Amino acid sequence: MKKKIVLTFFVLLLSPICFSSCGKRQTQIHVHDRHGLSYDYVKAFAQAQGPITLVLLDYHHDINSDTNELTSYNWVGKLIEENYLEKVIWLSGKKLLLPNRNSRMDWLDRSLQNSYPQTVEKIKQAVELVDWYDLQKRKINSPFVITLDFDVFTKDPGDDPKLFVDELSKWIQKQKPELLTLAFSAAYQPKPQEAWTWFEQFIKGYKNRAVWFLESGSFGEAEESKEEQAAHELWQKLPFEFKKSQAAFYKGAYLWQNAPDSVVTALKQKKIKAGNSLAETIIKSWNDEGLAKLKNKFSYELLDDLCRLSKTSMQQYFNGTDFATPKQVLQKQEKTYGLAVRFRNKDVDRGCLALYRGVVFDDIPAAVQYCTKEAITDPRYPDIVEEEKDELFINLSIFDEWEEMSLSLDFEPGLHSLLLQTPDGEITLLQAAIALEREYSKEEFLQRLSNKAGLGLEGWKNPDNKYFRARTITFTLLSDSEPGQ
Repeated sequence: MKKKIVLTFFVLLLSPICFSSCGKRQTQIHVHDRHGLSYDYVKAFAQAQGPITLVLLDYHHDINSDTNELTSYNWVGKLIEENYLEKVIWLSGKKLLLPNRNSRMDWLDRSLQNSYPQTVEKIKQAVELVDWYDLQKRKINSPFVITLDFDVFTKDPGDDPKLFVDELSKWIQKQKPELLTLAFSAAYQPKPQEAWTWFEQFIKGYKNRAVWFLESGSFGEAEESKEEQAAHELWQKLPFEFKKSQAAFYKGAYLWQNAPDSVVTALKQKKIKAGNSLAETIIKSWNDEGLAKLKNKFSYELLDDLCRLSKTSMQQYFNGTDFATPKQVLQKQEKTYGLAVRFRNKDVDRGCLALYRGVVFDDIPAAVQYCTKEAITDPRYPDIVEEEKDELFINLSIFDEWEEMSLSLDFEPGLHSLLLQTPDGEITLLQAAIALEREYSKEEFLQRLSNKAGLGLEGWKNPDNKYFRARTITFTLLSDSEPGQ
């Protein structure tokens, strides 16, 4: 079932999508992970100005008649049908020779095959396909809005996509739009490192004064289309390409939660604001001082070293070496951490052990070695054997201090690990890494935690349970040469 895109009333409070019908205001820039989130902003602009021109910088035309629900692949068509757009100038690539132009328009025709004849005619009259050379010659009549989907750099971007990024950025700034929307649609990007680089390049290259907003999709959001579903399946199938640390792709809010540090820094320098409640959660975690301290203490290089220590310790264990239980400090006389070592292959978990608290920093390496040994013989799974060790991913989680939660939903999946304490004192842990890998919603994460505790999927709703959360850094060694997220 395709998911309907809805912007909550929160948007109206945080980022006023009201536009003056007289006089030009400072540019609003809205950044989304789904292009359909542009709909409400373009509509609000058109309601203030009357029918407008939309400059659509996007490989896709986002016009389709397969569903009545609002989606990222039909939002432009809906705006035309609703008389908010009188013209769509569609740039689908840098240089469109005649065969490409014909195939793009044939594609639009196929997308409209289930529409009424009068609707087809209305849309075809409104849409003008251009390439970069055409667009530069055009004078865009006001009122107009510009929207950019970064998938335009994946198809026909010229010899150097980075040059095209700069050219479009400068052109947009020259037009001085009152409204600009940016869609970083990861599902349509084949190479994460390149895509994040283009996105960061555009942010840094945009020098005009503007007010920036982020609208985030949800945690655990459903796919909108078969194309998107296929992309998400590919990400899981090829973690070496799509789940590398600092260049990973995830769905919805998980995408922004795990955005490269350099991209987050660039957006923070723009003083980006939250455009919906989920973006507020993301930006809050970007500015979390406790998380920043944890990341500073456990650098990328240190986490990589600790994962490699686990790999070495696994071989040492197979060769007969034993590893003693590390000292755990359970009183609060010094700063301590928790950690977990978990092994999995491309299909299933193979073993895990967590020391969820009480390990001082200097004892972390010894704790990694002990947890490695215990995870190999985790009684919940068949023992790991030496022959499979090279096929395993090593996942390391570092837990900060545990905080009691007033509400069971008061956490951010993928960032916080949770402890559930039942009325009889039994404690169950579920790591943030599980939410991230499986892209759970909050409710799904709580269901898995509850089920693990033997309470069933709905047991988390018992008001007598207690919940604790801990900021968590998750790092996965995908292979000897390919560290992951």
